[in-house]
Amino acid sequence: MASIAQEGVKGQRKLVTAAGGSGLATAIATLTNGGGGISRSKSTRTQPGPGCTFSCGLIAGVTQAGLFNPFDRALYLSVKNRRAFLLKENFRRPYQGFLQTVGGRTIQGGIFFPLEQFSKGLLPQQLSPVLINFVAGSVAGAINAVILNPLSAIKYRTWGRDDAKSRGMVQEAKGMFRKGGLRPFCNGMLPTVLRDVVFGGTYTVLRCQSHEFLSPEWHWVGNMAAAGVATVASAPLNLARNVQYATKPSEPRQPIVEVLIFLKNEVAAEQGVLRKLSHLQQRLRVGWGTARVAVGMAFGNQVYDVCVQRLCD
Repeated sequence: MASIAQEGVKGQRKLVTAAGGSGLATAIATLTNGGGGISRSKSTRTQPGPGCTFSCGLIAGVTQAGLFNPFDRALYLSVKNRRAFLLKENFRRPYQGFLQTVGGRTIQGGIFFPLEQFSKGLLPQQLSPVLINFVAGSVAGAINAVILNPLSAIKYRTWGRDDAKSRGMVQEAKGMFRKGGLRPFCNGMLPTVLRDVVFGGTYTVLRCQSHEFLSPEWHWVGNMAAAGVATVASAPLNLARNVQYATKPSEPRQPIVEVLIFLKNEVAAEQGVLRKLSHLQQRLRVGWGTARVAVGMAFGNQVYDVCVQRLCD
């Protein structure tokens, strides 16, 4: 019996030694389970299905739209009319265009994070994590932009009305088509795609990198910081987007380059470095706009993650 036990110990030592490094846990688990397989690790858990993740995105999108619509409309009106954000005129009828916002925000919240996850799975895993995260976020942002731009064009037309009576989405769309055909629905398309590629790639990279050194209860801080930096990086394209959205259906939209050149000339006309920086900050809405996106993305991601954990696991 003693010789049999000794042979068993020798066999275990050989197996553990041969396993080495990453295979050590597998060898131990195999011996412990009597060759019946290994215990399931966290990395091999079944990923949530696309239907469940999309549903969680819809929940996050609807919640975010309801909470932030007054803030979003006030920001847009302050940019369009070139006036201070906190003026009460910007907050009159805060839920005008809300139905259009719900549709866009719901779709946006429903597909960004699932698309990001899906894109990561398609990329070669031998690529660096930073590159994978940037490409995945950029793809998710670009698809979001293409799908949502027509809805956003209608929404901003509704928000820009000065009359108290708001048109419905269908009526507004008919009026836009009657005056300009398909062109008004394409206003803002290119700057929106470029903006969301820059934003999505930057946000995903910084968010995922921050999670490497932040404990789970502080992930929301990393989300906010990542969204803030991504917003500043994409702010010039966002300005061009808003200018094109403000274009009347019967008029041609202003190209991105012209918008940026006009901004450059405006900044150059200011006297002193501080005045130049102040004007640039006001035109790009680095401040209130940055805070809105940072809080909104962190909130939406938190709702999405909690929903996935509760409903999809």
